[in-house]
Amino acid sequence: MDIIQLEGEDQRLYFLVAHLTMHEEVLKYNLNYPYQTSSDHLWFVAVNNNNTLGFIPVKRKEGIAKINNYYVAGDNSRVFSALLKKVVNTLSLDFELEAVVQLRHIPDFKKNGFSTTLFWKRYAKMKVFKNEKERL
Repeated sequence: MDIIQLEGEDQRLYFLVAHLTMHEEVLKYNLNYPYQTSSDHLWFVAVNNNNTLGFIPVKRKEGIAKINNYYVAGDNSRVFSALLKKVVNTLSLDFELEAVVQLRHIPDFKKNGFSTTLFWKRYAKMKVFKNEKERL
């Protein structure tokens, strides 16, 4: 499995994820919210033999990198971990990392350095803390 990084308007992004973002089952996975991209986004796409296994778009703005939607086929923990490790390793030095996470995915995010800061009915807000003092 490879993790490819693509800017939000890179033409290769459309080849790798457009067919998924319009698929009914993938939209259901995202609780029927559409996937968005812009020049502020950096996409992390997991691929294996030209098959897209999952993706995480991250919006970078004003020192914050925010995950607000994502897709991992079959909720595969190995794919989640590979994607999240790449996100954290790539962005955590320059950005504060935040995520809006579906409740069922909290364990996958926790395993990869995210901590829960707020709960809602269907989601949790999670963050990567650079040190313990930030948590307090």
